[in-house]
Amino acid sequence: MSEKMTAYGFGHPGDKSNSPIFEEKTIDKPKPHGRQILVEVKAVALNPTDVATWQMKKEDDDSFTVLGRDIAGIIVETGDHVELFKEGDEVFYPGSSNVQGAQADYHVIDERMVALKPDNLDFAEAAALPLTALTAYETFYDRLRIPENSNEPVTLLIIGAAGGVGSIATQIALNDGIHVIGTASRDESREHLAHLGITKIINHKEPYQPQLNALGIDTVDYIFLASNADENIKEVSKIVSPQGHVCSILPLRTPLPMSFFSKSVTFSYELMYTRSVYEASDWIKQHNYLTQLKTHIESGNLKTTINHRFHSMNSENLTKAYEQLMTGHTIGKIVLEHHN
Repeated sequence: MSEKMTAYGFGHPGDKSNSPIFEEKTIDKPKPHGRQILVEVKAVALNPTDVATWQMKKEDDDSFTVLGRDIAGIIVETGDHVELFKEGDEVFYPGSSNVQGAQADYHVIDERMVALKPDNLDFAEAAALPLTALTAYETFYDRLRIPENSNEPVTLLIIGAAGGVGSIATQIALNDGIHVIGTASRDESREHLAHLGITKIINHKEPYQPQLNALGIDTVDYIFLASNADENIKEVSKIVSPQGHVCSILPLRTPLPMSFFSKSVTFSYELMYTRSVYEASDWIKQHNYLTQLKTHIESGNLKTTINHRFHSMNSENLTKAYEQLMTGHTIGKIVLEHHN
């Protein structure tokens, strides 16, 4: 097996007002160590975090950067201490910010954030799910600490429910018996949420309180800021319950409203990469969450969030895909298949 591989990336970040311009380059193939596995990449999904990585790259940094943190593929080699998988296993996983991206022939990753691919999904359909699904599971049960298997009704407001994270978060919440209110401002997004099964939808471009009151709701105990955190935090402060819980997947640029203090609101951030970057003692929870997701997918309770697929990964298609992602109006996920 060759020790080289093809990757698609960029050196100098270029004009950050447009999408990244990718080049094809032959680089060293990574070698798995310890609990790492080497995966032959079959599909990669795009995420806003990829755009952020590109935009945050310094102007004087011309090192070759490879993006791509949502992957499905086949294990071709394992590290010395791998316990969960073997060569030939078909897997899906979210990648990590402390290893190179997966817009390449091969990718290396720690097994503790990997699961077997759902049998009823192809590689592209599977690649659309891991990062967003893990973000949702961690938000619900590790950050918001929503009670599992509670006999009491639990209501959750998801802001940006039609996006890449919101689409799978909505499904997971409904499947887990949580009462979901979703926000959407466009007709297309509202139709998408209705298709997912949400019956209570409000417009995040308009004041929240009167819309919730019209639904017979005064305040909400659990709120997930899946998009536009700064634009929505003021409205959130008005409708979050005293001693309620709010979680954002985006850093706030503005201070928290004072009502968070008077209401004793618990505010938390969710970053899916935390466990891998800091090698958390409970890192294996990510494998467990993805395995749980696989079970629900195979039972038909949850569906892939793929919206658009490119049938080959090359520099031209990658640039087109990122242009589409950066419009900010995508529903679901954009995925590129790879045939190396």
